[in-house]
Amino acid sequence: MLRTGYLLLLCLLLGGCHTAQGVKQDVREGVEVAGEAIQKGGESVGKALQKGGDAVGETMKKGGEAVKKAVE
Repeated sequence: MLRTGYLLLLCLLLGGCHTAQGVKQDVREGVEVAGEAIQKGGESVGKALQKGGDAVGETMKKGGEAVKKAVE
């Protein structure tokens, strides 16, 4: 009877370790997916800011040229 109890306890502990490893793997995969999504989002924001900066710079350049022509 005691031997069966030890065997049952051992099986539960080993099963728990396996389950913990599975959870760790699931978390690791989730973190990788989240990291990739954040990176892609950051790249998109960077591109949008670059385009916005280019548009503002072009507008300022045209404004400066118009002022320069008006002064001449």
